[in-house]
Amino acid sequence: MNTSSSARGRVIPWLLLALAFFGPAPARSQTDVRIGIQASGTVKSPLYLARFRAEGGAQSVADEARGVVRHDFDLSGVFAVADVDPLREKLTPSPSQSGSVRVEGLVEAAAGGMFRFTGEVFDLGTAESVFRRSYPFGASDLRAVMHRFNDDVLEALTGERGIAETRIAFIRQDGRYKEIWVADYDGQNARQLTHDRSLALSPAWAPWGSEIAFTTFKRGNPDLYLFDQKRGASYPFSTRPGLNTAPCYSPDGKWIACTLSRDGNAEIYIISRDAQTARRLTRNERIDSSPSFSPTGREIVFTSDRSGSPQIYVMDTEGSNQRLLTLEGKYNDSPQWSPKGDKIVYASRHDAVFDVIVMDSNGQNPVQITYDAGHNENPRWSADARKIYFSSSRLGKRQIFMMNPDGSDVVQLTQGEDTFNPAVGPRPRKQTTQPTSG
Repeated sequence: MNTSSSARGRVIPWLLLALAFFGPAPARSQTDVRIGIQASGTVKSPLYLARFRAEGGAQSVADEARGVVRHDFDLSGVFAVADVDPLREKLTPSPSQSGSVRVEGLVEAAAGGMFRFTGEVFDLGTAESVFRRSYPFGASDLRAVMHRFNDDVLEALTGERGIAETRIAFIRQDGRYKEIWVADYDGQNARQLTHDRSLALSPAWAPWGSEIAFTTFKRGNPDLYLFDQKRGASYPFSTRPGLNTAPCYSPDGKWIACTLSRDGNAEIYIISRDAQTARRLTRNERIDSSPSFSPTGREIVFTSDRSGSPQIYVMDTEGSNQRLLTLEGKYNDSPQWSPKGDKIVYASRHDAVFDVIVMDSNGQNPVQITYDAGHNENPRWSADARKIYFSSSRLGKRQIFMMNPDGSDVVQLTQGEDTFNPAVGPRPRKQTTQPTSG
């Protein structure tokens, strides 16, 4: 669901709603070595990032590469990053620094304007190399390669891949038009996707990453369209009379949950990806919207005002076993299930202000994680569940921010015009073919 920051738009907005040291690698595999690195709340593991060395006149490229990956490590929520000079002699074990790591980097110029980056990670407790990998790249690929290195390091050290290779989508308003934009996970390289000169809302990524579902008013009615990023074009998916809003893909990509009002009332439906089958899941006289699949695809969390005010409910994907989750708050909306399945994030209005709440997936232990900083809405989990994206009016116009699930390390990602409705893309996959509907 997508809330608006205007007072008038808050009645039903939810309808439209992260050579010792570069010598030969050890014989054992290093990609599966983990040393227990983890972040708990605001406690982070120390990471010492050396200035990257360069050969063949590539120092400026090395400095730029280091800047990108430092930013990635900072945003990961896992590391406390410190700057150090590159190693001049072989490391010696330091048991008191167990759990701390050191990252070294080398950028070499190659033929044809190409470069080669080699990154290595050392466990300072044992002085052992725990990860080492080389990446060839061209100048235009520098950011992408450093994002991949960051994610590779996180996976090697924690067992959970980072999010630096993911992208986000959001709505940006320019005058009376609202269009979909996409950007890197950190808000960089933003570009406009739709050019409909209309109102676009509720972007949602397909699991394969090249398609975005969204609501558009370009034909007058709030219709669901699918934007194919490979073709650079959108096409209609659901143009039924009335509302076609709040899309959400199932984890396998075979279904899209959404809100339709073709029967006169806003209800939750799932529509097969080939648009041939539509199944109605809710049946009542009140408004049901903002569906979000669980990571297993077996349940859907959604918003309903059947109890008198918008609250968070959950049901099986067949529409059975519908039950109330939120017991606190008079207006709760925009729920999304964590990729881990253990938490649900949503927005709650109190004293005419929206804030972000995280609760257990069974509705227990709700915790408010934003305070006294404008309206904070549209919360969305990162692919690794280490971050939450959200829109906030704390600095005036709404912008996209990122924070840890405990509300710490808030970072602004976008600038400029009113920007809201973040949607988080999946991690890149080797297999990019679209699934067939079941």
